[in-house]
Amino acid sequence: MKKDYEWLVGNNIDELIRLRISRLKSIEIARKLIQEKYIKHSIAIDETLLFEKAKGLSSAIDSALNYLSISEKSLNSKILSRYYAFLQLTIAEIVASIKNDCDLKEAQKHTEQGHGLSTLNNFTGKDFLDNYYCYLRKDGHFHYYMKQIGFRGDEKFFNERKIKKEDKADNVNVISLGDLFRRIPELQNVIEEYTGKCSLALNFGLDSFSEHEENEKRREKYSKETGKYQFNAPPIIDKEVLTHVSIYPSSDNMTIEYLKNLDTPFKNFKMKKSSYSDELYIVCDFFHKNEGLWWNSIKSYKSDYCPTTFIIPVFGQIDDPIIINYILMYTLSIIVRYLPDIWYEMTLGSLDNIGNLIDYYISIFDHVIPLFMLERITEKDISISMPGGFNSPV
Repeated sequence: MKKDYEWLVGNNIDELIRLRISRLKSIEIARKLIQEKYIKHSIAIDETLLFEKAKGLSSAIDSALNYLSISEKSLNSKILSRYYAFLQLTIAEIVASIKNDCDLKEAQKHTEQGHGLSTLNNFTGKDFLDNYYCYLRKDGHFHYYMKQIGFRGDEKFFNERKIKKEDKADNVNVISLGDLFRRIPELQNVIEEYTGKCSLALNFGLDSFSEHEENEKRREKYSKETGKYQFNAPPIIDKEVLTHVSIYPSSDNMTIEYLKNLDTPFKNFKMKKSSYSDELYIVCDFFHKNEGLWWNSIKSYKSDYCPTTFIIPVFGQIDDPIIINYILMYTLSIIVRYLPDIWYEMTLGSLDNIGNLIDYYISIFDHVIPLFMLERITEKDISISMPGGFNSPV
């Protein structure tokens, strides 16, 4: 079922989003939101559960906004306040959902079991980003949250026990801090500067030149077969079709060989010269079901701070940008809380490039995550216009 649509107009986008989130502190408004969801999906409403969900949503939103409103200047305070705000927003998403019978008390049972994530420190003085890891647990909040938002992937990536340093050599169920940063789409144009490695988020789009050429070939062939000039190529009736896709590299090091080794739905990478200029670009094939528009067959992401992007899935399955951001924020919060020696090096010492990257990331986080969490909690697509802008209401 298609999401509802909400159109907002304002000059200060961040303040506008905070105001829209803040209204859910009201139990009555929270109740109306959840009730509308039940009615929209023609699901019977249990009034007691409805009230408990509304109360839980109100509480989680109030807590999240309290963390977000903390006036902080130090980077470590920024990280902790935003992680705990993020945690509360995920709780709000759970209790606001009508796909479960979860209220705040039920959600708290799982937070009391732990965060549902753990870290592994294999850093020995070199390449911290590649030797500090996070992994998923089979208990606690994160595992419960993943199930509530519909994750149906392989449970083997969730660990039942603590991973020790000596386990790392054979363990594929961990993800490095560097690889988490490389999957943040808003960082794709700067990440190599900080990490020395290409982004794991790919800016892609339709290769209109190749598509035009293919359509022309089909049209000409059809004209010859019918003996009449055909203005349009005939529709494709095959169950699977091919769409030509362009990849726009964020770095000179994002080569065809690099792309071939990534877990993507794209095949047959090659360089092509534009028919309108001498510019070379990377093109590839995307085979998909012949159902609707091609971009509905691929998971993509876009924000005001990045172009249309395909995120390389964590463990080949997790491509939800909110989940990836959440894992990253948890990992950063652990470093701040429990590794003061490393944190010192990040802010004032030999690892200050990482500290600078974190500061950059937190600034992006503030402009992106609240909006996406508001959309997930309300289940509404939100469009924002500037007053007097081209697409603003008259």
